[in-house]
Parts: sequence; structure tokens; C-alpha cells
Amino acid sequence: MAAADCLVKLGGSALTHKDRLESLRPAALQRAASLVRGLCAAGAGRCIVVHGAGSFGHFQARASGVASGWPAGSPGSKALREGLCLTRLSVTKLNHLVTEQLVQCGVPAVGISPFGAWRTAGRKVSQAGIAAIRDALDAGYVPVVHGDCALDSEQHCCILSGDTIIEVLSREFSPRRVVFLTDVDGIYDRPPDTPGARLVSSISIHPDGSMDPPVLTSSLPHDTTGGVSLKLQAAVNIVLQSQGAIPVLICKLDSDAADRACLTGELGAGEGTRLSLAAA
Repeated sequence: MAAADCLVKLGGSALTHKDRLESLRPAALQRAASLVRGLCAAGAGRCIVVHGAGSFGHFQARASGVASGWPAGSPGSKALREGLCLTRLSVTKLNHLVTEQLVQCGVPAVGISPFGAWRTAGRKVSQAGIAAIRDALDAGYVPVVHGDCALDSEQHCCILSGDTIIEVLSREFSPRRVVFLTDVDGIYDRPPDTPGARLVSSISIHPDGSMDPPVLTSSLPHDTTGGVSLKLQAAVNIVLQSQGAIPVLICKLDSDAADRACLTGELGAGEGTRLSLAAA
């Protein structure tokens, strides 16, 4: 078996206070666990959860330059290796908290870390550690994967974001839907804290990757994964690589819309953003 019913991406900004070091949002985590439990109870048990790091990992990665690594052939630095270790301690701490909450809610969740099984070359995925995720899924478990560090053949190491991971998993598992759950209602035509920002209910993706309507994004200074920009690009890539067969929905974790998006792939007007292939 290979297919999955639903891939759920829990945004780091939804699960944590992203501007405060290792600051969890307990109510948001409980909400996420309840949602996944509902998926399992509804018979959509073949789901994979991927979560971002939020305020776990990003600060340590930024301080030590983990995202940039070092040039191939250089001797490297002790500080960078220490930074990678500290970053991994932080992101795996969050993965434990997420997995623990899911298990406490009755979800057969197992945490799976990408480091070692996933590799990159120039920050692009060159080896995807799919086997462990597939085995867990086929055995009746809910894999819980997280944004992590990865060894990189060109720069020693880099950050492997949860958005990149879910893009690869979409290609490998052909889910019925992919749902990004965030701390805001969906994608806005400009950063949501900008005056006049409007929620975009539908985005059409053209074959060249352009979006209609276009949107402007931003990210926090310590965010080493690209923030909303990378999330949106991953969503676009999922739509394109599946030729529109996999619907991608983006909505707020703390909303009724989140349950419907995950269970049925439906979003009402003003409840979130749906990305689909532009009509020919």
C-alpha cells in the first residue's frame, strides 16, 4: 500500500509563539490532536502529520548558520556542528510534545525524524527517507514528521523544512488532499497584518507556476525556512506535480473549517484558501 487519505501540515506559527524561544501554544496543540483523532475516527486513518518547528529550532539554527552550512571542501567549524546539535535537540523536543499529545488523545502516533534518512544537495532533496514513513503507515500508525536539519553534500548541512517534506510526501503517497493548518485564515493578498489585507479564497495555478491572483508574503527575521513564501511555493508545486489531482487547502487550525477541510476537502467562502490548477 502507498496511498494516504490526508496529509496534514501543522504550521509552526500555529503550534508555537514563533517570536519567543521554545514557546508552545498548548491549546493549539490540543486542538490539532483533536482534529487528527477525528480523522482517525472517521475512517481516514491513513494520514500523515508533518509539523513545522516554529520557535523550536529556528533561533538556534539562525545563531549558528545551520541553513547556510559551509563550502564543500572546507574543514568546517565546531560551532556549526554544535549549532546543528542544538537545533536538533530543539526540534525533536517539539516533535515529542506533538506526538505525546496525539497519543494522549488516542491517536496511534509515532514520531519520525528526517535527519540521516533524508539528505540534500545544495539544499535540494537528493534522498527522501520514505521507507520508515510508509512502513509505519501500512502498519496502522500515524507518522508524525517534523522540519529538521539534513546533511548536505555541497554545504555539509541545511534546514529541511516541513513544507519541503510535505511536498515530497505528496508525490510519494498521492493523498486525496493536503491541508496546511496555520495561525491565520488562509493566504492573504499581502501580509495579513498589513492594512487592507484581504483573504484570497481561491488561487489558480498556471502551468508556469504563476498564481492568479498574485500574493505578497513576508517572514520573520529568525525564520530559516522562508515562512509563508516557502509554504505557498510547496502548495503550488503539489498542485502542479499532481496536475491538479491533489487539492491543497490552507486554513486556520483553530476553526471549524479545519475539520471539514481535512475530512472532506471542502472550504466555505471566507474560511480559507484553495489552490487548484487553472482552467486550460
